[in-house]
Amino acid sequence: MAEQNAEVITWRPMALDDIPRIAGWFWNFDDAALFDRALPVPVSVDGMRESWRRSLEQTSPPAGYWFLAEASDGTPLGICGLEKISYIQGDGVLPFFVAGHFRNRGLATAMSVSMLDLAFNRLRLHRLTTFYRADNVASAKALGKLGFRDEGCFREAWFANGERKDIVISGILGSDWLAERERVIDSVKATCHLKFTPTCWKAERGA
Repeated sequence: MAEQNAEVITWRPMALDDIPRIAGWFWNFDDAALFDRALPVPVSVDGMRESWRRSLEQTSPPAGYWFLAEASDGTPLGICGLEKISYIQGDGVLPFFVAGHFRNRGLATAMSVSMLDLAFNRLRLHRLTTFYRADNVASAKALGKLGFRDEGCFREAWFANGERKDIVISGILGSDWLAERERVIDSVKATCHLKFTPTCWKAERGA
């Protein structure tokens, strides 16, 4: 349950129609380059919509899940997802992004709690992996709070701003999450609470 002073944020499945609303986040190239090494230049809204289509289209079983966090006035605040899910191996990748003006307020942790519960409690995955640029201190801090452990790196594999940075590989097992879950929730519930808004999954997935 949210504490009295916690900010309540709407949390719902993401759709292709949301892309124009979040496109501006990725036009700040220096900021976007902290989170995505695959963006060589800022892209158009149409280009972004096409690049997201595969992730948001419905498949059976779903290859990924994406959710959007919104303020009470509908302003997008962050996105978080599960990607590259292998039901045979029991693993997937956890990416997240928070709008610049809303960082350091617990949203990345709150969104990730929801996705970790989805991954381990409902999808019965065994582990999740994520990757971050070695100088991305905010991501490192958020992942450490969740119980992720750094497992290695790809040396000088992320090129940005004329420099090469290491990519840090970080992972969490379902058993790790079970041990850390209550602590993590206690750490974020005073500042940020996600209120899930159920929608028609097929419609929201852009099918």
